[in-house]
Amino acid sequence: MPTDRASQTVEVDAPLETVLATLRDLESQPEWIPEIIEAEVLETNPETGLPRTARFKASATVGTDSYTLTYEHRDDGMSWSMLEGRMQTGQEGRYQLDATGPDTTSVTYELTIHHNLPLPGFVRKRVIKGLVDSTLTGLTKRFAK
Repeated sequence: MPTDRASQTVEVDAPLETVLATLRDLESQPEWIPEIIEAEVLETNPETGLPRTARFKASATVGTDSYTLTYEHRDDGMSWSMLEGRMQTGQEGRYQLDATGPDTTSVTYELTIHHNLPLPGFVRKRVIKGLVDSTLTGLTKRFAK
């Protein structure tokens, strides 16, 4: 089973709390992540109100995918893993945030995708790197002044 990983860090012009709130607002992702077509929170933590599980529909080079993720939240980011998927057999991801100033935040996005797609390694690497780059570019633009 092929596994592909990518990681990238960007600087965002917004305080850490604001960036984290944007990342946790899963249903707004179609507004700033071009590949996300639909996002629906299925379950929230009753104590914190933060999303526990969410379902996504996303466009990819190889077609449209549907998958459900489960989330863990921290004060400096969040992580997730896949519960079920159509094209993917697994997914893990993480956002790590670090305040670099009062109004700037460093965001590191790590993504791992497992799948059974018969694609050459260089294509798979380009696809996952493109997904990570596209997500961080969208996040940066969301806070552009």
